[in-house]
Amino acid sequence: MSTLKYSLVAFALASVCVSASARVLYFEDFESFDAGVVLHERAGWEGWYGDAGAAGIVSDRYAFRGTKSVEIDGSADAVQVLDITEGKWVLTAMQYIPSGTSGVTRFHMQNTYRDGDIGRSVQWFFSLSDGKIGDDYDPSASARIIYNEWIELKLVIDLDNDLLEQYYNGALFSTRAWVYSGTSQIQSIDLFGNGASSVYYDDIRIEDYLSSLVKAHDPSPQSDAVDVPRDAVLRWTAGRWADTHDVYFGTSADDVSNADRSGPLGALVSAGQSEASFDPEGLLDFGLTYYWRIDEVNAGPDNAIFRGDVWNFTAEPFAYAVENIIATSNAASEAGAGPQNTVNGSGLDADDRHSTKSTDMWLGLPSGGEPVWIQYEFSRVVQLYELWVWNYNAEFELVLGFGIKNAMVEYSENGTDWTALGDKEFAQATAKATYPANTTVAFGGVPARYVRLTVNSGWGPMGQFGLSEVRFLYIPAHPRQPQPADGATDVEINATLSWRSGRQAVSHEVYLGNDPETLSPAGTVSSASFVPGDLQFASTYYWQVVEVNEADAVPAWAGDIWSFSTQEFALIDGFDTYNDDVDAKTTIYDTWFDGWTNDTGSTVGYLNAPFAERKIVHGGRQSMPLAYDNSASPFYSEAERTFDRAQDWTAGGADSLSLYFQGSPTNSPQTLYLMLEDDAGHAATVSHGNPDAVLAAEWQQWRIPLDQFAGVDPSRIQKMAVGIGNRTSPTAGGTGIVYIDDIGYGRPAAAD
Repeated sequence: MSTLKYSLVAFALASVCVSASARVLYFEDFESFDAGVVLHERAGWEGWYGDAGAAGIVSDRYAFRGTKSVEIDGSADAVQVLDITEGKWVLTAMQYIPSGTSGVTRFHMQNTYRDGDIGRSVQWFFSLSDGKIGDDYDPSASARIIYNEWIELKLVIDLDNDLLEQYYNGALFSTRAWVYSGTSQIQSIDLFGNGASSVYYDDIRIEDYLSSLVKAHDPSPQSDAVDVPRDAVLRWTAGRWADTHDVYFGTSADDVSNADRSGPLGALVSAGQSEASFDPEGLLDFGLTYYWRIDEVNAGPDNAIFRGDVWNFTAEPFAYAVENIIATSNAASEAGAGPQNTVNGSGLDADDRHSTKSTDMWLGLPSGGEPVWIQYEFSRVVQLYELWVWNYNAEFELVLGFGIKNAMVEYSENGTDWTALGDKEFAQATAKATYPANTTVAFGGVPARYVRLTVNSGWGPMGQFGLSEVRFLYIPAHPRQPQPADGATDVEINATLSWRSGRQAVSHEVYLGNDPETLSPAGTVSSASFVPGDLQFASTYYWQVVEVNEADAVPAWAGDIWSFSTQEFALIDGFDTYNDDVDAKTTIYDTWFDGWTNDTGSTVGYLNAPFAERKIVHGGRQSMPLAYDNSASPFYSEAERTFDRAQDWTAGGADSLSLYFQGSPTNSPQTLYLMLEDDAGHAATVSHGNPDAVLAAEWQQWRIPLDQFAGVDPSRIQKMAVGIGNRTSPTAGGTGIVYIDDIGYGRPAAAD
């Protein structure tokens, strides 16, 4: 479709005025309820169709911010009743899924709840045991659960145009029609336990779409993030009409919240800056919580300021708790009171205070005539910083004295060669249910995989010795948090490998290969990122980083071996970048020329905006509608795209093209074809083998080996065309429409 063609269609341009205060239609953070409250007939919540036994329960076990959330256990089917009939809205909800859970829990939304038969729009499922996320109404939607973190679920709901965008943890999860059955409205949010383990929701918000656009959003680090690197740069997505940004930053939540240009309170650290990022001066302090806010400022003449939300994050701690520890002892223990109790968190509350229950502790009786020892094994050698001790804390400990008073502390890298740290005294426990750790043993950063405590004496005469809990802290010396994530799939062949570096690392040695047993040196870099440069399509890679500091006592810390698999095909055109701006020439038909330009029977796009297809989509949010009419000369229909520069479709070992298409049963059978032309003018056409393929109302992948385009240089492609009919020997045919999406080049994975 050309601009001339569009000019034949009547249209009007509307200007939008947005108030400087966001319109939040609904918000619930559960802070106004006491823990344990059943959310039935409270603040719009109820159990499914009035069943009080299905209502959610307010919990203080986990919270995104504040102290409470709603727990959705297996019996819950908690409904928030709504009545939204028009407009475009953004719903966000924070979700927490603990590890070790099982069953399939669900997040639903209904467009009809009380006003007739149930009308369904959203049915996400979360398979807790294997981590799969899916959408009942979009078989192509797929994501993986992130456990033990608050994750944002986000839905952009356009009731006026029957469109839905779904996001998990900021990544687009699915794009489709809002209405699966029913009508174009919103009548309920439904948190459905479905017999699964408990999950938790917090900060559920619905706000109008335009208001969500004018404010700064998508902060990085995410609000309430912890363990943020000390050299973090603050980033955000700017409001749609922002010209500049005012940055408020500091350690006082009140100051950051209350400050403005007239009263900066020391929190306005950058006014009127143009970049949507801010690099705090110096390094952040270990373990400190910071608050920040971005006010978006429009250009003149009004220079309206749109106040942002107050976000917060906590910088990384100096040292981290060692996890996955194995505890053993030469002492005899009763069932349920073994040494593993000292490292499994049993008896500790959310404030790290220990109980007085003996079954939450270890108690050992000497056997074999040698001193009692308890030994701890880590999963790897770590840079050990210190040890916290909760001594034996039974109810009558002050009388019995089972706690260890003095012990020889030793450490080892291999479990054979031991170094003595010395005799250390452990403070006696309080025998109260609010007992905090009261002994710290400093290790000073020594390399250790094993620690052994050999008892010299106890706090009483009973001849038995015990501990409640210990916690080992280490300084992070190994590389961690790889990107791509370990085991990631569909990684781009031009990906940059990055990781979080060890604390004292000066340089980073990178090893890479297709076999984890024979990695090769790929390069040494000074920052925590590396560009391989020659990754191949449909390949699995293994990589390892060694953190190096020759001045350190341990000059090299080798990281785990990580893996990722590259994509089969890279996008040439996914059709998501086109919009409806005719003046800017960024419409789909300004790139893909149709019959209005090439005199064939094709029409690209629709007569009215939106010009691209937004419901029948294979990937992303749009596809290209290509109508054909082969009833008149030249008896074929074609959409063509000419590239500004010649394209190399051989990189990464590419040997094929891939194209997804969908037709309609009402189409006339016609042959789909693809034409390529290189920058020397050599052209070739490959036709699909089945003319009836355009009748199928489902997405089909068409893979074409590049060597079928005889005489064309695939490393110098200048033009491509998608057509219907017979380009070389045209004959009169019929009409119809085909949807094209996700054109790519690459290499199919080898069959198993």
